[in-house]
Formats: sequence, C-alpha cells, structure tokens
Amino acid sequence: KSSPKFEYYPEFDKPSASKIGKRGTVWWHWFLWWKIDLAQLDEQVAQYANLSFVRSMRGISVLCLLFSMLATAAFVALGTSGPLAGIDAGLMAILALFIYLGHRWAMLAAMALWTIDKADLIINGAGALHVNAVTQIIWWTAYMHAFYFSFRVEQIRRSLDGPPS
Repeated sequence: KSSPKFEYYPEFDKPSASKIGKRGTVWWHWFLWWKIDLAQLDEQVAQYANLSFVRSMRGISVLCLLFSMLATAAFVALGTSGPLAGIDAGLMAILALFIYLGHRWAMLAAMALWTIDKADLIINGAGALHVNAVTQIIWWTAYMHAFYFSFRVEQIRRSLDGPPS
C-alpha cells in the first residue's frame, strides 16, 4: 500500500504508524479537535463532490446539528428544558442549512454556539437534569472537530478557486 499523497500539503509526512488505527487515522483525533488527519483532509477536498453525505465532514457537521436539534426538542417536550431552548434548536437548523451549502461563517458560528451551549450547561446545569462536565466536554470536542474539519475543507476549496471576482 502506498503512502497517502498530501496533494494540498506535500510538506507533511504520514503520521507515525504506532498511532494509526484501522482506517489510517489517529484514534484519539476527535478529542484533539484542532488536529486533522492530512490524508483525510486531502480526500475531503479532492472528493468533495463525490463523497456521500455521511462521509463528508460537511454532512457529518449537519448530522451533529440535527441530532442536537432533536435532543433539544425532546428535552423541551419533556419539560426538562425551557421553551427558550427552542431558539437554540432554530439557530442550529439555520446553521445546518448553511453548513450544508458550504458557508465557512456558518461553521465558525456553529463552533461558537456549541461552545456557548456546553459552557452554559456546565456552569448552569440543564434544569431538572444532572449534567456531567466530562461528558459535556467530550461532546464539545467531537462536535468541534466536525465543525473545524468542515471549515478547513471549505477554506482549502476557496483558496483553490482563487479570490472572488
């Protein structure tokens, strides 16, 4: 098997084999959300139009927001979250649409919204529900990885297209 070609970052080497899992990626990469496997980044950019929704980072980011919207709606329906949480779900829906359309500002806004949501849950709790800070940090890192990875893909795509005319 040949080593991956880092088309957009040729100066980088393949990650150490001792840290690589089954799929060629570092197993703990989701916790270090700012660390992106360059081979996967290269694949995401090169195969942008061909990747399925669930394989593209843009699609994964949208699925993360959809899952959070459904969870938020369920908590509101069960009375464990106040009705203002519905505004949060609405913001997630809007961001999901614009992330799907490839807007970098939406990915950054999702990172900001997600950070504020998790910080609020850790500091103020979730009403009747007990909130575990470690669990919230794990969710935060996983979502941040998806949002940041999507942002990097779009950033590279924009640089390849050249400046807007």
